[in-house]
Amino acid sequence: MGRFRPEERPMSKSVSLLISILVRYPEVGSLRYDPRSQELRFTFLLTRILPEREYEALRRRVQESLEAFSFLDGRPMRQCYVERTSLDELTMIEIRRDVDTLTQEEIALVMELMLQEFPHQLVVDPGASLYEDELAMQEELIEQMLEDLRESRGDRRLVAFREEGRVMVFNQ
Repeated sequence: MGRFRPEERPMSKSVSLLISILVRYPEVGSLRYDPRSQELRFTFLLTRILPEREYEALRRRVQESLEAFSFLDGRPMRQCYVERTSLDELTMIEIRRDVDTLTQEEIALVMELMLQEFPHQLVVDPGASLYEDELAMQEELIEQMLEDLRESRGDRRLVAFREEGRVMVFNQ
């Protein structure tokens, strides 16, 4: 039987956070945690090319919405970036946020914005469905794990994504 090593604890918290976010939000294609920059990178996949004009409008809407939320919450944002990459007939949207000021409510706001902007083009895992009480429980877990991650400062870069109905997490 293996011995528990204290240095593994921050990694398990960050792994748990990534898994919980992907389980709760099937619209997130992948999620990365970078301990050096202390940021989470949410990646969304669209089934079409997003023209520059639409991308700029999305970028402004996301940033303005998150700034307003941050102001109302009394928690100033350290960083928020929205980037776009096009591949063939697909577009990847990446939203980068610092872990120190990110909240569960803000994550929910980002998900709602993406679903409103791209109701038919956003790739969503069809097999992911939770009951209402499970959704609330996952949201509480995510908030607690964000707090834990802020305190523990994991040291490994992680990437999480879905593959054939499962959530996979890898150390980069």
